[in-house]
Amino acid sequence: MAKEKKSRGHKLIVLLLLFVILLLSAISCALSLRLYKRSDPSLAGHWQMELVLTDSALSRAKLWLHAAALGDQINVETYMPKLTAHVDLYLDRDGSWSRGLDEASLDTARAMAESALGNALRELARLRIMSAGRPDGTDAELDARLADAAGMPLDRYFAEYGPRLLPAADELRAQYDGSGSYQIEGVHIRFDGLDDARYLADDALLVLEFTDRTEVYRRA
Repeated sequence: MAKEKKSRGHKLIVLLLLFVILLLSAISCALSLRLYKRSDPSLAGHWQMELVLTDSALSRAKLWLHAAALGDQINVETYMPKLTAHVDLYLDRDGSWSRGLDEASLDTARAMAESALGNALRELARLRIMSAGRPDGTDAELDARLADAAGMPLDRYFAEYGPRLLPAADELRAQYDGSGSYQIEGVHIRFDGLDDARYLADDALLVLEFTDRTEVYRRA
């Protein structure tokens, strides 16, 4: 009789251990599913990052002006607006991603930078003409004088001989273009083809914290 009770006790202990093991396995699986996801529907869609290129344009414009012995006579910062280009990031529900430079935004920024430098040179020419005691004339007359001095219209002169105020599209594409798959592990996004990043997100903002940089995207 005692042996039967002892045997039943052993069976109950074994069953209890099996139950505990199964319970722990279920909890572990649930946590794994919670921490690991192929994608997150809330992140799916089109995100856009703003690249601020103003400092690049200013530094290159100043180098060019100083090389032309004009840098101490005009403050190009007064004329340079904020220059931005955009990078588009797409996160799909199937766990794929793609990213690319918006070249149209870069072209717009480049045109604005060249226009700002042109305005600075026009003001410099106007000041020199006035300092010589001569009337500066209308904007059209001033442009005609600058075209005579350059041997061509100012916009063509910048296109052919002016400074490269912004990075080339190929340079930025090499830095930002790409595609692949991604997966989410807790608070990290692991990109195929990119570094892993810690992320923070809400309905309108996505922040990717890489080891060497932080990228801020807004819902497009």
